[in-house]
Amino acid sequence: MLYSVLRHKCPRCHEGNLFIHKNPYSGWKVFEMPKECEHCGQRFQLEPGFYYGAMYVSYGLGVAWFVAMLVAFTVLYPDFSIHVFIITTVVSMVALTPVLFRLARAIWIHLFVKYEKDWQQNVDPKA
Repeated sequence: MLYSVLRHKCPRCHEGNLFIHKNPYSGWKVFEMPKECEHCGQRFQLEPGFYYGAMYVSYGLGVAWFVAMLVAFTVLYPDFSIHVFIITTVVSMVALTPVLFRLARAIWIHLFVKYEKDWQQNVDPKA
C-alpha cells in the first residue's frame, strides 16, 4: 500500500496512475485526475465531493512538516531566530503544496479502496 500511495498508483490494481501528469509542478494541471484507472477501471471519484476529506489529511501532513521543521531547527540550530524559522517553514510549505496535495488525495482514496490481487477476475465485461 505504501508503494502505491507514494507512487500515486491506483489503490485497486497498483498499476494505473492517479494523476494525468506525473510532474506535481505542472501549473494548474496538478489537479487533473482521470475519471477511472486505465488498467482496472476503478473509479477515482467515488462520490461527489469525495476528496473534501483529503483536506484533513493535507492538514495533518502540514502539521507533521511543521513539527519536523521545528525539531530540525532545534537540533541543528539551537539558537535559531523565530523569524528565520517562520520564513523557512512558510516558504517550504508553499513549495511543497502541490506534492502534499497529491499525497493527501492518494492517502484518502487508499483509505476507502482496497487492493485486489486478482482484480482481473472481478471486472464486469459490460461496464
